[in-house]
Amino acid sequence: MYNAVRRADEVHRKVAVTSDVLSSSEAAAAAAKIGRWIRVKAPLRVYYVAKAPDLDLGGMEGTIKQYLGVWKGKRTSANLPFKVEFLIRIDGQDSPVKFFSHFREDEFEYVPSSDGPN
Repeated sequence: MYNAVRRADEVHRKVAVTSDVLSSSEAAAAAAKIGRWIRVKAPLRVYYVAKAPDLDLGGMEGTIKQYLGVWKGKRTSANLPFKVEFLIRIDGQDSPVKFFSHFREDEFEYVPSSDGPN
């Protein structure tokens, strides 16, 4: 019984080490996404922005601030790995309201940097 447990443990360790560690090219591709402008292409409503309840993010543009699919060189199980910052103007506010939302890559499209709002 000990050998079976030991073998299973060795197999488990090998799988965990080989599938969780990113190659340098994968890590570089993940880092290159940070700072890029995106446009939300799916109709998506959020209710957690206090100054704008029931906000539809469809068509809004923002900036990728963080990629949560990688942590310390290893893959994570983040369902919505892209953290995106948005700025919206609200009537009666002098400055834009900043908020964050998390997305999968199929929920947005990359926008050329010259088209991004500044």
